[in-house]
Formats: sequence, C-alpha cells, structure tokens
Amino acid sequence: MAEPGTTETQKPRKWAAVVRFVLESFGPLIVFVTFEHAISLFAAIVSSIVTGVILVIVQIARDKKISPFTAYIAASVAVFGVLDLKYQTGFFVKIEPAIGNALTGLFFLSSVFFGKPIIVELAQKQQRAEPFKPQVLAYLRSLTIAWGVFFFVRASIYVWMAYRLTIDQALAVRSVASPASFGGMIVGEWGFRYLRWGKKAFDEENAKEGAS
Repeated sequence: MAEPGTTETQKPRKWAAVVRFVLESFGPLIVFVTFEHAISLFAAIVSSIVTGVILVIVQIARDKKISPFTAYIAASVAVFGVLDLKYQTGFFVKIEPAIGNALTGLFFLSSVFFGKPIIVELAQKQQRAEPFKPQVLAYLRSLTIAWGVFFFVRASIYVWMAYRLTIDQALAVRSVASPASFGGMIVGEWGFRYLRWGKKAFDEENAKEGAS
C-alpha cells in the first residue's frame, strides 16, 4: 500500500484539478450546449452569460486577473448565441461555424505573437507546479500555432460547405466531422509526441525544471 502523500493520494487531487480546469476554461460553452439541447436557445444564452460572469468574478477574486481563454469562450458563446436569435436564417446557421473557427484561430495565433501562447497558459494553469523546461515551452508554443492553423482550415471547409451544401446536409456533416476533426487533431498530436520523445513525453515530471 502506498504511503500517505504518494501517488494514490495525489490522483484524486489531480483529477479534481483537471475537472476544475475544464469547468473554468469551458464552463460557458458546456452550459450553453447543455441548455440548448435540454431547454431552449434563449435559456442557453442566458445561462452561459451568467456562468461566464460567475467565472470571471471567481477568477478576479482568486487570481486578481481573468484568464484570456475563459474570457474569450464566455464572450464568444454569448455573442454567437445572440446572433443566433437575431439571424435565424439557414445561411447564417451554415456560415456561423466558419466565423467562429476563424476567430478562434486568430485568437490562438495572436496569443503567440502578442503575449503568452494560450496552450502554455492552459498547461501552466492546470499544472500549478514548477515551471516547464524551455524545450517544453517551445513545443507548447508550436502546438498553439498548429491549433491556430487547424481552426483556420476548419473555417475554410465550413465556408465551402455553406455555399455547396443544404442546411440539412451541412448540419449532418458537422455533427460527425466536428468532433472527429478534434479527436483526430488530439490523437495525432499524441502520436507525434510519442514518436518524438516516447513515454516520457507524457510524464509530468519530465516537463518540469530540474527533472531527471
């Protein structure tokens, strides 16, 4: 049996940190999607705005600052939700994901060139430990750029779909292609990391300064 303070006792804390990280980073989006499917678009918009405001207040009280990623998610969900109510047309429904992906790609790339890369911020926020090695920071910076390009590619595909497919066809393709593209990107990055560094690439201790 492991002694107190070892891996077994640290696992619940790690999972709690991951859950808190997901809720703080994607809370408004999770609430929006849940309420939109369970109740209505109006309920989804109101609830996501309230969730975003609560998260901002909590972060200011705890950290004395707002996470740019949390602020972006909260603002984008609220803005696109309101636009959905105002422009309930087939073409807007088809072009909306293109606009959203282009803005997200711009957000990711601008964080690289005008501040801290967003994936570096998210990784450091989740880790809450010693600083990462320089080579890890460089990789996370490159990964942020890769995700930015990924969102621009998705945006261009959605533009093509908006002009070539009917609303029913576009929604059907999006329901499958959207999660599949995210999954493919994540699995592909894991595979690249494993091929380059092996199992140690997934070891948190190897990402810290002073790790063996």
